[in-house]
Amino acid sequence: MKDFFTKNLGLKIVSVLAAFVLWLVVVNVDDPIISKTYTGITVEILNEDILSEQSKCYEVLGDSTSINVVVTAHRSVLDGMSKDYIKATADLKQLTSFDTVPVEVRSTRFSDRIESVTTRDASVKLKIENLVKKEIPVVIGYEGSPADGYVLYGADNALSTVIVSGPESVVSIVAKAKASADITGINRDFTVTEPLYAYNEENERVEDNRIALSRTVTEIRYIIYATKPIPINSQTSGNPAPGYGTVGSPQTDPSSVLVAGKGENYDDMDVIFISPDQVSVEGASDDVSVTVDISDYLPTGVIFADPEFDPNVTVTVDIEENQRKIVEVPLSNITIENIPDGYTVNIVDIGGALPIEIQGIGDAYDRYRGDLAVGTIDALSLIPRGGVPEGQEGSPIVTGENDGQVVFSFPSGVSLTNPVTLMVVVDRVSTGGDSTAVMPSAEAAIAE
Repeated sequence: MKDFFTKNLGLKIVSVLAAFVLWLVVVNVDDPIISKTYTGITVEILNEDILSEQSKCYEVLGDSTSINVVVTAHRSVLDGMSKDYIKATADLKQLTSFDTVPVEVRSTRFSDRIESVTTRDASVKLKIENLVKKEIPVVIGYEGSPADGYVLYGADNALSTVIVSGPESVVSIVAKAKASADITGINRDFTVTEPLYAYNEENERVEDNRIALSRTVTEIRYIIYATKPIPINSQTSGNPAPGYGTVGSPQTDPSSVLVAGKGENYDDMDVIFISPDQVSVEGASDDVSVTVDISDYLPTGVIFADPEFDPNVTVTVDIEENQRKIVEVPLSNITIENIPDGYTVNIVDIGGALPIEIQGIGDAYDRYRGDLAVGTIDALSLIPRGGVPEGQEGSPIVTGENDGQVVFSFPSGVSLTNPVTLMVVVDRVSTGGDSTAVMPSAEAAIAE
């Protein structure tokens, strides 16, 4: 066997090479007919206006517009071919009742030298739908946030609605047209023109080139408000139960709110003051807590900076049982007012000081001293101790001993436990037949 393969080895190698060369010559001289497959050929749809004239449209199902084409021709022809010379068309004039369109294929080169151009993808499958229209609202969005100390109040837009048209299956899911702009760092009103896009109920953009909007852009004016913190204050109405009083000022939760606005009302606003009528402590012997909606306290042109802010503010008033103590009020701190002409009214000296019992709670009560008290007696309200003597009926005041109630001016949180009266003596003044008024108080005089 070794001799068989090695004997005349050179001749054998030369024979093989000669056979290969001869095969090449034969192949090139004969130019045989062969077939070649071209993939990914796109099918062109013809006469689309046939459906649009019927207010219909189509959608190609699957990948039926991308087909494979087999070209059969001499090898020399196929060597000069490429997929760019292969044309595939589907004419809607040939639409079948099964919503399919037959595919025709041809070559735009060497057409007279090609044996055949064929495809196994015989037709394009379509979904036929009605073309519809509907009116949808236009909404305005935004991206980003205004500059610090500013908020977006709103946006003005000239368009309220637009018409969307297209395949029924797509138009049915379109809920609105939306435009938005970037407002990052903005601190004043500004106007911009932005494109409109279709969105569904879930606020997702509907991207389908088969639908169209009657307007593709809109002009938007964004309105920017400045912000500032405003304290919330309150007072109370009514009186607590006997023996009880309010401690300090009413407390609000929250104690302040961030508002936004522009114009004179915004510039002038520095506090939200809750009306005392809404915070009554009448008859209370325990802490009082009420909820007040402060929305109505915002003037025109002012809003809450946070749209999520809860306007229901809690107002709490601390109620405690009063404490009591005796303080000494100097008589010099008590004056008599409204003394008629021709009379003198003098307080009976009781030792230079008047002891009174006061009640209250809190710092004002703790710091209160008798020398801080200021009291007045109204001369026209004196009560004669022995009644009205004969001959003095109709007189503005009665001479002799009278009782006068002392009215004190106390700070909030301090009051008398019981009314206080002092004895005063009233005399007439006559000099040469004239009446001279003695004025222990420099206040108004009343003619007889």
